[in-house]
Amino acid sequence: MNHKILNKLEQMIHVSPQLLRNSNTMRQAIQATFNVTVDDVEYENIGQLVDRIDDKVLGHYFANVWQGEMSKYKYSGPALIDEINKLKPRHVLDIGCGYHEFRGKIDNIFGIDPYNTKADIMVKLLDYHPEERFDAVLALGSINFGSTDKIFAELEHAVSLCNPGAVLFFRANPGLPHDKTESNWISFYPWDANFVVNCANQLGVDILDLRTDSHKNRLYFVWRTK
Repeated sequence: MNHKILNKLEQMIHVSPQLLRNSNTMRQAIQATFNVTVDDVEYENIGQLVDRIDDKVLGHYFANVWQGEMSKYKYSGPALIDEINKLKPRHVLDIGCGYHEFRGKIDNIFGIDPYNTKADIMVKLLDYHPEERFDAVLALGSINFGSTDKIFAELEHAVSLCNPGAVLFFRANPGLPHDKTESNWISFYPWDANFVVNCANQLGVDILDLRTDSHKNRLYFVWRTK
């Protein structure tokens, strides 16, 4: 859950309890505060509304504001093209492909993204259940939003989509904010090396690489399934 949004929403309701009884007023308050439109403001617990606002905030930012900086990453940028093609993969999955910058450069690549129309399919990772399995997977900054249980579930699902011996390439933000004001309500998961190692052990994958990609201090790591 995005605690930035939760805390702000709780504060809004504390100041104006009428938000709990007036859907139109709640929609207007959400629009004014978070700059997104949420039609369904009914909920059984406040976490449901927080998740809807969070999804809209992420969608607005990554569809309309965010611009990729792939060329600036030493390890998790263009260098991956040759590294993955050398594996001669039959199927490659790019999770959160954004503008699908690797299309036409990495062989047999397929991109999914919940917010960007350049994706081959617009879908969230946990809702993606293809018949084929993949020999290589990219998740370059895309598994970085939500609580620890959600992050782990996405990692587990990514691994489940792989063939034995598949290689997974990750870039992760250690919780650092972006500089665009539209990202102010986004909560970036605070990745660290211990979490990478612990998740790898739990998921039964080998760690092939783990280092800092100097551009914006992102964490770069590579796993291989058994």
